[in-house]
Amino acid sequence: MVTAMQVAGLTVTAVLIAKLLERYAAEQALLLTLLLGILLTGAAVLTLLPVLQEADVLLRNGGLDAAQTACISKALGICCVTQLAADVCRDAGENALTTAVLLTGKAALLLLALPLIQPLLRLLEEVLSCVTAFG
Repeated sequence: MVTAMQVAGLTVTAVLIAKLLERYAAEQALLLTLLLGILLTGAAVLTLLPVLQEADVLLRNGGLDAAQTACISKALGICCVTQLAADVCRDAGENALTTAVLLTGKAALLLLALPLIQPLLRLLEEVLSCVTAFG
């Protein structure tokens, strides 16, 4: 298991190397930053796996079915990957790509949530049809 001290030491070392590389080879510095971000994200997921499994059990015990808890887990993954990609784009000075990545992540979340929202929309449609029938 990766400890916080190991992560801090690796991160500080990689940042120092990236800053030295930036002067002579900016592309390699960006690749180093990207690689470290991917490695740290993977380490965070592995560290949080027991917490995510416990949250899944709690959500199921709370009355949510497997599809709903899977949707929540996927949404968390989309948010993490989108934020990492946006941060890399921002570090590279590509603000337009940062905005595009964030917009794509938001669209993916909306698409993912659509099956959860559809029953609510159908209920709202029924209520509105009843109101217009009497009004």
